[in-house]
Amino acid sequence: MNPERDPLFRMIVVTMLTVVVIVLVCVLGIRQHPQPAPGGEATALITNASSTRSANTPVARDFLITTVPLLVHEQTGTFDYLAKDFGKKGVLSDKEVWGFSPSSLTVYQGDTVHVTVVNPSGDDHTFTLPSVGFDLYVKAQSTASGSFVVPKTGAFAFVCTIAEHSPYMSGQLVVLPGSDA
Repeated sequence: MNPERDPLFRMIVVTMLTVVVIVLVCVLGIRQHPQPAPGGEATALITNASSTRSANTPVARDFLITTVPLLVHEQTGTFDYLAKDFGKKGVLSDKEVWGFSPSSLTVYQGDTVHVTVVNPSGDDHTFTLPSVGFDLYVKAQSTASGSFVVPKTGAFAFVCTIAEHSPYMSGQLVVLPGSDA
């Protein structure tokens, strides 16, 4: 049987996509509509790398990241063809495929990055950025937050260091130089 034609598979995929779209719409909608300041004037919220930026002025960047199950052993009960892959000699033996959503973050050198990781799953995760010495542990069904300052330009990998999730659960922090570089 073709898994793409299975109604349960299609329902799961549509549900996951719907949840991702709703979260993105809610997060972007909230951040694009700043609340008026006490004096009646609107203030700008700086939330991502596409925000207006003056020359060499580091800013705070807020990112909401969600852990997402892509291929996990719990799915073997629903999709029998996965049993072989998760078996002792399978390609996913002692592993699971998880992801970060979003999996790419873009900031400028010197920015302060505030990361909030939402983990709705039953597995613990980390959000680890070795190049800047940042490590955030996120227990199952919880949220964790932390901040770091971006010291240099380049592309840097962030990962989950839980052995079962490595090497699949990763993403990239892209750090751009200031506008006068």
